[in-house]
Amino acid sequence: MIIEEWKNSDMEKDEILKIMKKVYPDSELITSKYFDWQYRNGPYGIAKILPMKLYIDTKIIMSSLSCNSIVDPDFRNKGIFSNLVSNILKLIDKKEISSIYGIPNTKSYNIFIKNGFDEIDQLPLLVRPLKLSNYFPHPIKKLIKPFEIFWKVKIENSNIELFTEKINSDFDKINTDLSRRVLIMQKRDKEFLQWRYKEHPSKKYEIHILKENTQLKGYIITSIADIKGKKIGVILDFVFDSTIENKEGPKNLVKKVLERFWDKDIPLAIATCGNNSQENQILKRVGFKETPRFLKPEPLYFIIGGISSDVQNIEKMKEFKNWFFTFGDYDVF
Repeated sequence: MIIEEWKNSDMEKDEILKIMKKVYPDSELITSKYFDWQYRNGPYGIAKILPMKLYIDTKIIMSSLSCNSIVDPDFRNKGIFSNLVSNILKLIDKKEISSIYGIPNTKSYNIFIKNGFDEIDQLPLLVRPLKLSNYFPHPIKKLIKPFEIFWKVKIENSNIELFTEKINSDFDKINTDLSRRVLIMQKRDKEFLQWRYKEHPSKKYEIHILKENTQLKGYIITSIADIKGKKIGVILDFVFDSTIENKEGPKNLVKKVLERFWDKDIPLAIATCGNNSQENQILKRVGFKETPRFLKPEPLYFIIGGISSDVQNIEKMKEFKNWFFTFGDYDVF
């Protein structure tokens, strides 16, 4: 078995896409545009692993997001994936990557753990019902319909706008404020946000912004995902400036997107956000509830490995309470 880095050649790209097509024939992963967007046109250059910048105590380290680990179905159960994971840890050391984190599926979780990764926790799944009857067939649909009046969202006049322009430096100010009040977070600068949400080759996102005295004070990014045949509203990122004077503003920002989901007949909205963050508190104030682990469709394991000895806060990185992490921080939605 020979494991080596890809050399950014079109021939290697074509071979990778062939394997992806065998495993995920209907996925966006198999398209050339998606491949180039994720691995060639990212904010931090060509990616042999997917680099991400993390703030830790307001200092930046280069980390990496584990994603899209695939083995040809004809060569499974031969230890290939385990060898790939082991070699990733060697590769990131050469590339001056200080850690690697990810949300593995249930099948790959044990292999990551066996190769030295630590499970920090499971991401909390926050759920907010809307037109919940649309999630169920008859006769359950008919029984639930009368209760939807309690889940309808009303919003008064507010300084909330749909943002359709290029991400600008105003978003950097929100990023800086967040980095000062949480210990660990992925850097959300204008380059990253533009690449992640504006330049995505297939997914469409909506960005709503909150203004106060013409100044950007918060944003929320959403999409509508098809999960097991059901349309679900997803909050990918939600951040606001903690110095905002109108304390109802962030709450109205969430209400605005819930109102849009309602108008589109979406049965429920989901989000994830650490319990220690102010954003989590706002989500719960507008009706989001944390789903018990046994009711989750997937465990949402959060793992980390390959932490460099140069990182001063190794133990803090292994505690989920120190992280600010949302659905937008990985590649599923």
